[in-house]
Amino acid sequence: MKTNFANVWMTRLMIAGLFCTLLGCSLLNKAIDTVSALEDAKVADNLEPSEEYYLGRGVSAVILDTYKPIEIKTPKQELQVTYLNDMAGYIERASKDVTRSAVKLGDHTNRSYDEQEHVRNLALFKGIQIGILDTEDIAAHGTPGGFLWLSYGAIHLCNNEDELAALVAHEMSHILLDHGMANYRSAYKSQIMTSTLSETWFSGDGAVANFGRLCTTYAEDAFKGYNPGQEFEADNWGARALAASGYAPDAMVAVLKRVEAFEKDHDVDPKDYLAHHPPIGERIKTVQAVIKDNNLKANPKSQTAEAVTARNKRFEEAFK
Repeated sequence: MKTNFANVWMTRLMIAGLFCTLLGCSLLNKAIDTVSALEDAKVADNLEPSEEYYLGRGVSAVILDTYKPIEIKTPKQELQVTYLNDMAGYIERASKDVTRSAVKLGDHTNRSYDEQEHVRNLALFKGIQIGILDTEDIAAHGTPGGFLWLSYGAIHLCNNEDELAALVAHEMSHILLDHGMANYRSAYKSQIMTSTLSETWFSGDGAVANFGRLCTTYAEDAFKGYNPGQEFEADNWGARALAASGYAPDAMVAVLKRVEAFEKDHDVDPKDYLAHHPPIGERIKTVQAVIKDNNLKANPKSQTAEAVTARNKRFEEAFK
């Protein structure tokens, strides 16, 4: 992860400020356990939605030290951000009844009963919120609490609105299925991991320093990607969410095929985002089977020529 002196201190101040905001926005009796856990260098396993939201803001601050976000200075940029957030909000609402069962989503991940109940009941404080990373590198990152970052490179892989919706639905699933926090708790046994970067930014003890370490090390792990089972599960949930939202489930297959073509035409660095995904051919076959076996179809009214044309016009006005 690249750093520079100015960004280090700006990010440190942002995260410290976010933690203070967390305490101000959560009811005191609900924050006590979280603060105590942070002071003991432990991750609170059952964060309130508002607490996960501010954790996500802290993780986002670290992500934005690596990737520059777009600055909304033109009507076109404002249109792009509004368009993405409207789409994400619609998919989130339309897919509220899509299963979150690990078994029904292909049995790719193992969850205890309590973990499954946590995923089933997971709620977002302010819904999904999308920001755009100003790079043609292919990158997509979801954080606890509902922040989703898509790069221009990832967006430009998509050829129409249905494919962009597939990208959004896949990344949204990582948030709603709690993949990131599940990995963190499993890897570090609920202890906040200290890395060279996190220790450079946040020295000393106490809740603020430990919150900063949590955000930093969580983000560092996020750059390494999710495990293969979680990617398959995200494809499965995403295809179901597309159908529930009126988009073509086959758009998930189309996006994966575009990634496959990209990988054939480019040398993917071992440190790149795509290098951490499972073999793309296996994902394509698995999604095709999910769509066929579950007879996933969008509402016919959303697939008329008029409806498809309207969606593609919106997409082209925003990103072409």
